[in-house]
Amino acid sequence: MASSGRTNQTLYFAQLALKDGAVAAEQADRAGQRRHEEAALFHTHVGLVSFCAELVAQYRLPPFQMLTELFARDGLPAELAELVLLSKDSQSWLGQLLITQQRVLIQGLEVSKAQEGLIASQSDYLALIRNWLIELEKLVMRHREHYVEC
Repeated sequence: MASSGRTNQTLYFAQLALKDGAVAAEQADRAGQRRHEEAALFHTHVGLVSFCAELVAQYRLPPFQMLTELFARDGLPAELAELVLLSKDSQSWLGQLLITQQRVLIQGLEVSKAQEGLIASQSDYLALIRNWLIELEKLVMRHREHYVEC
């Protein structure tokens, strides 16, 4: 059974990676900054997956292997349905996070991707990932409040 503790842990790891990435950026350590950016993105994505597993356990749904599999299911509870809608919108924070995570798995974070409209410069990755993490944390807290009340 997925626990909130695992979700909290991965979100904390993402926060640490962002903090360390900011330090690396201040020291003009591009390789260190890149490493921390990718780590922050990874942990943010894992936090999303962990939260989805938390919801699946909460609602006693069948387990999933991939987010795409989970998001393709019919009749999901409102919390998961909201995530599905956000994931389908390439302009939403979640849509951008998923697109970027997939791209990083294949080619890493590239400055040349600026023309895709996601990033203006390499240093913007820290701010962008921080914003995605904040949005995920807000969503997690909002949904946890809902199912704790039930």
